[in-house]
Amino acid sequence: GHTLIDSVMASGGGEEDLTPEQTPGYVPPAAVDINDLINKDNDDESLRRYKEQLLGAAASGATTSPADDPRRVVIDEMRIICEGRPGGDIVYTFKSADDVAAMSKTSFTLKEGCNYKIQVTFRVHHQIVSGLKYLTQVYRKGLSVAKENTMLGSFGPQDEPAYVVTFPRRDWEVAPSGMLARGHYTAKSKYVDDDNQTHLAYEYAFDIKKDWE
Repeated sequence: GHTLIDSVMASGGGEEDLTPEQTPGYVPPAAVDINDLINKDNDDESLRRYKEQLLGAAASGATTSPADDPRRVVIDEMRIICEGRPGGDIVYTFKSADDVAAMSKTSFTLKEGCNYKIQVTFRVHHQIVSGLKYLTQVYRKGLSVAKENTMLGSFGPQDEPAYVVTFPRRDWEVAPSGMLARGHYTAKSKYVDDDNQTHLAYEYAFDIKKDWE
């Protein structure tokens, strides 16, 4: 399967560039006021159904975006799902800035050659977020060895239930294996939309070992 760090043994390092990949000719859609979109062309049945699918609860006026929280995307949790890992999934929650800061101070272990995937839980407030992406750059001994740019999608305002996106959606990432792949890694990740607004950024660390411990 495809792996985030399958280039680790072939890479000679690289410049740090945690920016979204650009599609030539692509122009991000202009921000649209939710109420304008809800009230527009209500007599068009197919458009009304499409809006309900994109906007979720907001299409019926049931949006619960908190007035005292200006954030458009609230990342609640990142979960690393590992096949066969004793103790289950590796889970990070983002209830406070301290949670984010603590990620870089601890590390988890991936067993070499294991299958894993990432699951992100988040809520969207106030307006549609277009082209939300998950960007990750992985480093070893200070050198960039891999970069991942994952499109999560576009989402309308929804607080409950939260959105849950798992990637890869079908297959698994496969951790590298072999003596050269084992060792300590650090990573920087962030969630960015089409407007190049960063909704959350964090750093974390992991080790690739012969076994889970």
